Amino acid sequence: MEVREIELDKLVVSDLNVRKTLTSEEDETGISDLSNDIRVNGLINPITVRRLPGQDKYEIFAGQRRFLATKLLQRTTISCSIMDVTSQKAEELSLVENVQRNPMTNSDKVKTYSKLYEVYNKDIDKVISVINISRPTLQKYLKLKDLDEAIIKMLDSNSDSKITVDVAVELTKLPDSVDKLEVIQNIQTLSTAQQKTTLKQFIADGSSDIDDLIDIKEDVVIQQNNIVLAPSFPYVKDTDGKNVKIPQHLFGDVIALIQNRCGRLEYI
Repeated sequence: MEVREIELDKLVVSDLNVRKTLTSEEDETGISDLSNDIRVNGLINPITVRRLPGQDKYEIFAGQRRFLATKLLQRTTISCSIMDVTSQKAEELSLVENVQRNPMTNSDKVKTYSKLYEVYNKDIDKVISVINISRPTLQKYLKLKDLDEAIIKMLDSNSDSKITVDVAVELTKLPDSVDKLEVIQNIQTLSTAQQKTTLKQFIADGSSDIDDLIDIKEDVVIQQNNIVLAPSFPYVKDTDGKNVKIPQHLFGDVIALIQNRCGRLEYI
């Protein structure tokens, strides 16, 4: 393997890299800190590249962060280890470096672990040996790869839209006919435990009707918050045949309102 200085303008970040762009302030701060370290201590480990066929260009498949940090120093060259490897081997090395060197977001883990799983011909034991995590944890991440990108990004959200890996796994159990984004929007205000309970019941019921999900959500909130309701409720049927329940302490006012507006009232 040859090691030599290569001009920065002859280097390109590989499309194989799952972290091709910086996506957060934390990423940018990390690159800045790494840049300062390189300025003081030098580049300890060369980046790893391969020459692009028929071009005077080199593809970076291990060392993107070191490359970006060196660019911040406005240097013109960087030390590179040049390897003669196939695209598949380059992808494997790139993925392994991402796991072993860089802190990854949950969405990064979904992409990286899934790609490694494919690169290693779905040999889960091989993947485990490389990334050093438990089998159950790896299996959870592998289940998420087919979720909508918008949902995967929620794993790392800093807002109320954030979901946990366990909640995302429950979403994968829903049939394709269910709009999973709509499901998330309807249970966002719940705690993680309530989200999981609601989804598990919705899945167990075999329903794809969002109205059923909303009913389950309301029941879960009532049960988990120990809200005591009257054992029976007057109700009216809405246009979809749903029951509108009325708490006991509101019987008088609501019954009068229903009778005035609807002209009929049924009891259970």
